[in-house]
Amino acid sequence: MTRRGSRKSRKKWRRRLALLALLAIGLAAGFGWRAWRRETRLAALERTRDALRAELASLRARDAVTGSAPEGALLVGVPERAGAEIARHLTTGFLNHVEVELRDLRVRRSGRVRVRPLIGRMTAGTYALDLRIHEVEGVLEPGVPRVRYEGGQVGLDLPVQIARGEGRATLRFRWDSKGVAGAVCGDFAVRIPVRGTVVPRTYPVRGRFAMDIDGESLVATPSFPDLEINLKIEPAHESWEALDRVLRQRGFQCRAALAKADVPRLVRRLLDRGFEVKVPLRILRPLRFPAGLQREVTLGGATHELRVTPRQLLVAPRVVWYAADVSPRGGRRTARAGR
Repeated sequence: MTRRGSRKSRKKWRRRLALLALLAIGLAAGFGWRAWRRETRLAALERTRDALRAELASLRARDAVTGSAPEGALLVGVPERAGAEIARHLTTGFLNHVEVELRDLRVRRSGRVRVRPLIGRMTAGTYALDLRIHEVEGVLEPGVPRVRYEGGQVGLDLPVQIARGEGRATLRFRWDSKGVAGAVCGDFAVRIPVRGTVVPRTYPVRGRFAMDIDGESLVATPSFPDLEINLKIEPAHESWEALDRVLRQRGFQCRAALAKADVPRLVRRLLDRGFEVKVPLRILRPLRFPAGLQREVTLGGATHELRVTPRQLLVAPRVVWYAADVSPRGGRRTARAGR
């Protein structure tokens, strides 16, 4: 190789080395600029985070509700209004269309009827009412609940109504005449089938739920007294007509003596007592709600495992707080479709 060719070759390599150096400087500057930009953005985000934390602390110090919130990476507050809506769905599921029934009951009433003749008083007769209840069935329906957050528990006021129902019974009436009335009335006994509907009535139910965390579940344990209700029957119009028809079949003087007894009023007083039945609210079982979470999420082309672990459940005035820890785990690149 000539001296001239050697100089050209060296110049050529110098140009190549210069280009490589410029390229390296450019790449280093690019990476440095990206790193500086990332650090600057991260610093800005940290400043925003610190400002939001300071603002939250200031708000919590001025507000009793937020001030009662526990610490946690994830914080959820359930106010009383939202709690009442949740309770409405829960109680509807447990108490809606619950059937109560009574069978083979018996109530009695007896007495004497005295009349005033021209001189003194005399017994016209004695009566005996025997009401046999073959069956009474009623259907419960819950009303709109009212929720209270107090004493670290969730209180619940719930109206429960006997919405509808039917009853079937047999009425036996026996009359034993005395004195002069015996000659015109005589002794007799009648048997009348009675059908009717259950009188609607609302009963207040008051109880509470103890709230706790069990593993990765929220548990609401109910504490309610048994529901004591009184089933009353309103006889159908046909039953009253049947009783009136039986009484009208007696003679005039006999009807006058029976009018003193006022048999329909006696029957009404028997039915107005109602029939007691107790509904054990042990049917309200502890309620469990999933509170933990473990899920894979895709961000920026990488799949991350996100885990939410319950930390604390606090019933404060006006709000129930749920605090949890959030722990993301390192991501892996997601394979693109088609590869």
